[in-house]
Amino acid sequence: MKFNNSVRFIALFSVLMMLFFASGCEYGSKVWQDAQDYVDPNPVINLDSAGIQNPNDNKLALLFTPVDGKVLSLINVLSTVDSHPDENWFKLLFMRYPWISGVFTVDEEASVLVKLPETGIKPFKPGPLVEYEGDWSEINLKSFINYSEFGPEMYLCTPFFKDADFKGLVVVHFDPRILLNFCPDPQKLIIMQPDGGGIWTGSDKLDKESLLKIDWDELLDAAVRGVVKVGEIRYVWLSRYIGDTQIVYLTKAIADEDEDDGILFF
Repeated sequence: MKFNNSVRFIALFSVLMMLFFASGCEYGSKVWQDAQDYVDPNPVINLDSAGIQNPNDNKLALLFTPVDGKVLSLINVLSTVDSHPDENWFKLLFMRYPWISGVFTVDEEASVLVKLPETGIKPFKPGPLVEYEGDWSEINLKSFINYSEFGPEMYLCTPFFKDADFKGLVVVHFDPRILLNFCPDPQKLIIMQPDGGGIWTGSDKLDKESLLKIDWDELLDAAVRGVVKVGEIRYVWLSRYIGDTQIVYLTKAIADEDEDDGILFF
C-alpha cells in the first residue's frame, strides 16, 4: 500500500511540475517576444501618408531631389578621404560619377600631383586653394564656382593628410549645368548661385535678369525657403549649401496661396 501511495505521489508531483514548467515556458516565451519586439520592432509601412501637403513644396521636391541626391552622394565619398587616394579610388570615382569633369590633387605648395583627365578646356589655377587662411584640419569640404568664357565649373575640395599633417587637397570639379540631366523635368527646374550670378535651367523662356535683381541677400538671411514673384510669375524656392557654396532651387508655383510666402518682387 505504501508503494502504491508513493507511485501516486510521484505521478502527481510529475504532473504538477510539467504544468509549472509549461506555464513558465509560455510566460518566458511571451517576455522574450515582448523584449524582441521592443529591441527590434517589425517595421510598418504607411501607404496612406499624404506626403508633402503644400503643392508648391511637393512640386519643387520632386524636381530637385534627384539632382541634390547626386551631389550629396559625391560629397559623402569625398568626406571619407584622409590620405592621398590610390589609383583604384580614382577609377571608382569616375565609374560612380561619370558626369564629373575631372579630379586632381595638389600638395601643400599647390603643385599638381595627379590630374585626370590631363587636359581640360576650362583654365584654373589651384594656388588660391592651398592659400586658405584657416586650418584645413578643421575643414571637411570647401567649394566654389569658377566662371569663365567656357562656362561655369564647380569645385569641391577636401584635404588629405600624412601623420596628421596637412599634405594637400583632392579636388573634384563638374559643370553645374549637367545636374539638370538628373531632373525628371529640367524645363521646370531652376538652379542658381545668387551671389555668383549663375542661373541654369532647361527652359529658354526664363527672365534671368529680373530673377537676379531680387535682393537674395535679404531673403537668404531671413529664411531657407519662400516664394518670390517676378512679373506675374510666382516661384517657390529652397536654399541649400554645397560645401560652403549656397545655391537656390526654384520652380514656378502652382498654388495661388502660400502662407509662407517670402518678400514679393514685381
